Amino acid sequence: MGENQGLLEHISPSLMGYLLAALPRRDPVAESVQGSLLTPDLIERLRGEGFCGYALARFSGEERGWLAFYRGRLLGAWRQTTYGHLAGTVAYRALRREMGLATLSLYRLQPDDLPPLVALTQGSLRATWAAASNVVAADLMDQLSQEQFTGALVLEDGLVGRAWFFFRGNCLFDEALPPEFHEGYLHLVQAPGQAPADLLEQAQQEDQAQRSSRLSVVWSAVQEVLKEYMGRGASSALERLREIYTTDDPTALEKALRQWLTESLEPNAATLFDRLLRPTL
Repeated sequence: MGENQGLLEHISPSLMGYLLAALPRRDPVAESVQGSLLTPDLIERLRGEGFCGYALARFSGEERGWLAFYRGRLLGAWRQTTYGHLAGTVAYRALRREMGLATLSLYRLQPDDLPPLVALTQGSLRATWAAASNVVAADLMDQLSQEQFTGALVLEDGLVGRAWFFFRGNCLFDEALPPEFHEGYLHLVQAPGQAPADLLEQAQQEDQAQRSSRLSVVWSAVQEVLKEYMGRGASSALERLREIYTTDDPTALEKALRQWLTESLEPNAATLFDRLLRPTL
């Protein structure tokens, strides 16, 4: 997830879910639809359209999930869990896997709206646990305006709170700071200086790396079996198998090689093959 984790380690998952559920909903694309509608085809459509906005998933027990898109790129993903939260590609995979259990809402935003929102989960912390009653709202507003601050200010009061978002020193969504703060604590988090990595591309790269690693393990296992049963002929047999079985699907390759070992050598060869693979299963 990198060094910038916004407020992930400073506020509770319940409060983060509360803040994300309270984000602006001025331009709804879809509201409270079945989560299973978030298909790969829909995500590709959002990418192709250069969609800016966010998806909010609601699970049972008030758990939330959130995806943030900037010009079609997935810059943020967060999933509240029973005992904590997930973020980044791990959260994206969990949401894709569990969307059938959720309701989904999709809201469009302007491009300048996204960096402050992404600051909640990937920004750099400027201040935390500042007693709100000690902060003069007008002075803080002047400071943020002068430095053209982009990010989020969060007021925490127990399990509830409120967030204000800024882009280059201006309050977004017509939400001005109150005349004064009373109870609670303030957190200030700045938007990333550069756009975070596209989580969709990152997930694809991780999938490819995992497939490549698994394929290497499978071929290494079959090589050991061939050495055991064929001795010096193992190298040429392995080369022929590589020419025959060119799939990049580890599961399909395992099945095909297991069948070949059973039919061309003997069942015990397939058993040895499985035993060699088991430590990585």
